[in-house]
Amino acid sequence: MTIDLVLCGATGRLGKEILIEVGKQSNINLIGCLASKNNKNFGKKISTFIESNCELELKDSFEGISKPDVVIDVSSPEAFEDIVKFSEVNKSALIIASTGHSNEQIESLKRLSNSIPIMMVPNLSRGINFIKKLLSDNDLSAFSKKVKINEIHHKNKKDSPSGTALELEKIIEEKNKEIKISINSTRDESSIGVHSIKIIMENESIELKHEAKSRDIFAQGAISAINWIAGKTPGIYSLSDL
Repeated sequence: MTIDLVLCGATGRLGKEILIEVGKQSNINLIGCLASKNNKNFGKKISTFIESNCELELKDSFEGISKPDVVIDVSSPEAFEDIVKFSEVNKSALIIASTGHSNEQIESLKRLSNSIPIMMVPNLSRGINFIKKLLSDNDLSAFSKKVKINEIHHKNKKDSPSGTALELEKIIEEKNKEIKISINSTRDESSIGVHSIKIIMENESIELKHEAKSRDIFAQGAISAINWIAGKTPGIYSLSDL
């Protein structure tokens, strides 16, 4: 099955990696690439400013884009309303891989999931999602009352704490109501993404750590998500459902 895809946030660091990865897939047909209205490459062919064979023009709106099977958003919450409306009107599966959304925006996604399939993935890494599953499957409160989450990202990352750190916190809270959780956020010149979860016990500790060595892992996670969610029934999904 060929999947028609629209990519929102095509010129960001992750968007560029997804463009390259999509170009390697014979079953994914990219029909639209969007970026913010002030992007300097608006109206240019993607291949003229990104190492890609994509001949689509970079757009700042959904005007003229035909109905896709999947929309993936790796942009920012500023574009949220337009992306959600376009997905709803076209009954397209929606992958939200951007972070920093308000509670109201999250609630609107939950309501929309009654009509279309939505995957919420603040981190497209399969490794991070493995750690999430470990945390959700185990009760830590039997031997620990304190957990420290540390996250490190590049200085250009806007949200702090990261969406991944907040999701890890939520997973632990849901399973362990009495555990005290703290988050420490650091921004530096080079980190792609480092997350560690330290489970503190009386005379010992356990630490789970994930370090992204390349943005390729997020682009590959995006491809897995796109292939999986196309044609799914309405609902809220995560990468752990794959």
